[in-house]
Amino acid sequence: MHKLVPVGFLGLLAVLVVAGCGGSSSGGTVSLETGDSTNAACERDPVKGGNLVYARQYETVTLNPYEVLNGAGDIWAYEMIYSNLVRLNPEGTDNEIVPGLAESWDVSADGKTYTFHLRPDLKFSDGSPITAEDVKWSLDNFGSPKVNEIMAVLIGGYQSAKILNPTTVQVKLSEPTAAFLYNIAEWPAVILPKAEVEAEGDAFWKHPVGAGPFIAKEFVQGSHLTFERNPYYFEKGKPYLDTMRWNFAVEGNSRVLSLKSGQAQVADGIPYSQIPALQADSNLVVQKTVVPAWILLSLNNEMKQLGDQNVRTAINYALDREEINRVVFKGVGELPNSLFGHLNYDSDKVKPYEYNLAKAKEYMAKSKYSNGFTMTIQYPVGFEFYKQMTLLIQQELAEIGIKVKLEELSAPNAVERWSGSEYQGNFPFPVTSSDVPIPDEYAGFYAVPASGTEGFFTHWADPTTAKKVEEFQNTPDEATRAKQWPVIQRELFEQSPAINVMDVPFVSAHGANVCDTFINGLGVDRLEFTWIASKAAS
Repeated sequence: MHKLVPVGFLGLLAVLVVAGCGGSSSGGTVSLETGDSTNAACERDPVKGGNLVYARQYETVTLNPYEVLNGAGDIWAYEMIYSNLVRLNPEGTDNEIVPGLAESWDVSADGKTYTFHLRPDLKFSDGSPITAEDVKWSLDNFGSPKVNEIMAVLIGGYQSAKILNPTTVQVKLSEPTAAFLYNIAEWPAVILPKAEVEAEGDAFWKHPVGAGPFIAKEFVQGSHLTFERNPYYFEKGKPYLDTMRWNFAVEGNSRVLSLKSGQAQVADGIPYSQIPALQADSNLVVQKTVVPAWILLSLNNEMKQLGDQNVRTAINYALDREEINRVVFKGVGELPNSLFGHLNYDSDKVKPYEYNLAKAKEYMAKSKYSNGFTMTIQYPVGFEFYKQMTLLIQQELAEIGIKVKLEELSAPNAVERWSGSEYQGNFPFPVTSSDVPIPDEYAGFYAVPASGTEGFFTHWADPTTAKKVEEFQNTPDEATRAKQWPVIQRELFEQSPAINVMDVPFVSAHGANVCDTFINGLGVDRLEFTWIASKAAS
């Protein structure tokens, strides 16, 4: 999901997924299949109508896509209200880029010119036409670090947009940028009505006009956000729902209770310990989606002990991730083999760190701090799994002479301390995830100084790795990138400027008669496909 700095706390906010875990600190694991299972009624043709209530873990704070304030809570609302020229496959079957407002596009041989052909008769949600001027203006905003300050990391290579004719817009890049189409599929590149935004200024975001499947009808901060169907949506026949209400419910148990009582038909961030009970309820479906999401322990390398790579390696070997997965995540997590979770070009040649206390002590002995030291680890309040996990980490690091003091912070304060470098160890987000399904973004955050995040606020830098990442980002050939990435993946994982504790899935649940609950490869609900089947037909 991100945002205080040039690039903001971005990506992560980009999407924080999955919720806290309740229950005891021991117990068995659970089994979850990837994807959705539905009842027989959902095998019929979708029908229009119905009002859906969704119990949301993350609150929407702003509808302004240039001013993300609460990560996924804001970003997922943008996905409902606005549209882009291109988008990630909304049905979640793969991570391919597919048409959005542009029905097709051409790419020059040198990879520096993209020509987009707009769908005919496009309209915004107020019925006004979407013009090539709106597209050019919106793309130039995306490409401006003054406007798109929060996600400047996605701008790479963008020069300008040019109108060729009323239905064709051309974009020039200064250099080939492999992730360009993925980058403009993100929220800072949504297409907006130029005249209205310029005329209304900040007032526009109180009642925004977009080209997404829904219109924001009522927004009560701290309570709920209600949508209604956009009759001018470019995908004819969608969305199916008449209205949709997001009730903001930060506490996991309250979301589950809303679902069980029927007050909500969908809930995200299902506490891991409650998965078995929900699976046993024939009226509910538990849904798992594998996304690039992980539990990030950021380390401030300005602290001399943490700036020692031997210490960071010792920490990796000292963590018993198998035990953390069993106790805390009920077995639904995966041991990571990368600094950041599931992304394209992930190589099985890079193995996860094993739990090896002898090796951990060996690396501590190699460091300048063989006698150990004391550090503070901060984590966000409101997520019970953090209490369990940090206590385990505290115990495990004590075995190698690192005395950990735990500090619980409000979620906003945890982010603020992290982005302000006022920390030693910090879990800035409940879960960290990528804004794009390829590794360019996070590799840039950690390795490339131009990202503006100072090693993703770890203050780690390595010129050799930076050069490799920049070359990777500017290589359009996929076969070449597939060879480049495992080398970078291994280097970042071995150097570990931060610690990836665990890769985790997105876990949600919904009523058995709520159909086509597609979630794309970044964990975003594609609710334009969702419809409600008659219970009598099930």
